[in-house]
Amino acid sequence: MIIATGRTARRAQQRRDRRRSQVRLIASFLGLLVAVAVGFALYFAFSSPEPPTQGPAVDVAARQDTLLLQVRGADGFSFANALLAHDADEGAGSMVLLPPQVLVNVPGTGSMALGRAVAASSEQGSLDALSDLLGVTIDAGWVLDETALVTLVDVLGGVAVDVDVQVVREQTVVLDPGAQTVDGARALELARYLAEGEQEQARLARLQEVLDGVITALPPSAAETTAVLRQLGEGSISTAGLPELADLLVGLAADNEQNRLQYDVLPVVDLDPGGEVTAFRVDVPALTALVDRLLSASVTAGAREGDNRVLVLNGVGTPGLGEAVRAKLVPAGFVFVDARNADRFDYATTQVLVPEATQEAQARGKRVAEALGLPDAVIATQEFGTVADVVVVVGADFQP
Repeated sequence: MIIATGRTARRAQQRRDRRRSQVRLIASFLGLLVAVAVGFALYFAFSSPEPPTQGPAVDVAARQDTLLLQVRGADGFSFANALLAHDADEGAGSMVLLPPQVLVNVPGTGSMALGRAVAASSEQGSLDALSDLLGVTIDAGWVLDETALVTLVDVLGGVAVDVDVQVVREQTVVLDPGAQTVDGARALELARYLAEGEQEQARLARLQEVLDGVITALPPSAAETTAVLRQLGEGSISTAGLPELADLLVGLAADNEQNRLQYDVLPVVDLDPGGEVTAFRVDVPALTALVDRLLSASVTAGAREGDNRVLVLNGVGTPGLGEAVRAKLVPAGFVFVDARNADRFDYATTQVLVPEATQEAQARGKRVAEALGLPDAVIATQEFGTVADVVVVVGADFQP
């Protein structure tokens, strides 16, 4: 068993500082929910959340290491989601807490809540959906089931948390309020707890406590952390290797030790202003500001250029075709909007549709066609009907 030790006074002060930051984080989140309910109609008018395509240019030469962490419940949905980022050169990191109800477009599957994405698609599909939503490159995904999270905390010897309310499960008190060290089972209960009448930001604050506790308790070396990760079993799935995952986690722990790990919440707008919150969309201007502040070194090439949004229509019916097309478009600097079914499934050839026959539109379509390996597929049409700049109807000639 590995137990975190040392620097008790400093960590106590860090925890008090983080607690004050957490209060500000919750207040900001509440303000967003109350102030911007008008986005409800706009979302359904445009079918998909708008990625942060506007804003100042960013320096994409630098790179952070980024990781989407998700904890999956017994129902297969991820109730805990966070985007972790570490910049080794700057010695700084960030953790953006993600409401599971925020809507994303999963390539090849469609629009759904982030918490459902990992069940409906895959670890990579969930990662790609969030990457498109934020306009940033996410290097890897890490999905834990409940057992793996419990094991992680227990292997670390428990984690220090500050419990804000009495946590009750099936009429049994699991945790009383106050600063304390909890084992894996109680850490799980805290991370997923939402009392009746509470809004999602309360659960996100508790998730922050657990994740902060885990980061603080990690052993100091990547080799030791890799050994911890090896004990999590089949309930821990990562698209990266364990040494790479350990490097990022140890980097975040170092950032935390130096008070250079920032927490924030994904800015969202309530899509059900008249009743209980069931879904959110991102607040685009606030998201752009958050990305510039915490994730600027990970902005995807082309995400801020404009006039490069591509909608993909599956014209052959092959499952997962949207993901294959996205894999060619995004590295070429295009913004993947969504993938849907075409009006029929018998398209023999791929069509790259642009809304007008201007030289600029034709050139844009040709760049898309070349990225797909089909340079002669461009067609100008006035029957466009979408906020995307280019529509790709995928035919039988497309080669993944």
